[in-house]
Amino acid sequence: MGVGETTFLLRDRFVGGILVIELYGELDIWSTVTLAGHVESLLDQPRPDVVVDLRAVTFLDASGLRLLLRIKNQVAVKDGTLRLVRPSPRVWRVLRLTRLDRVFTVLDGLPPVLEAPAERGNGQGHGHRDEDGREDGRGVSA
Repeated sequence: MGVGETTFLLRDRFVGGILVIELYGELDIWSTVTLAGHVESLLDQPRPDVVVDLRAVTFLDASGLRLLLRIKNQVAVKDGTLRLVRPSPRVWRVLRLTRLDRVFTVLDGLPPVLEAPAERGNGQGHGHRDEDGREDGRGVSA
């Protein structure tokens, strides 16, 4: 990995009251430290309804697992709902080996209604991508 390469991105949006958090790349200690505050601010609402899309996560370590558990706990404290979208087989294996696959509601894919373009999140820019999937300059570099 060279200097200035983006190794993780986050995109958030609301669709009909559901917060969709899309994570891309490596979910490791660097990314979780960088993203944790933004994710917590997104969840600062009563009874949050949240879908975390992990399909584009390429690496997950203990810090990434901890971030997912923090999201789960913050949503539970506010009597909300959390679902994860099943990640790649490599990342899914980490969730299975740690038995965390048993503590999350896991969807096999993003429901079609959530795929459609929607109103953007709060636009704090933690790794948004442009329409071609390229970083649009607001990403976080690692």
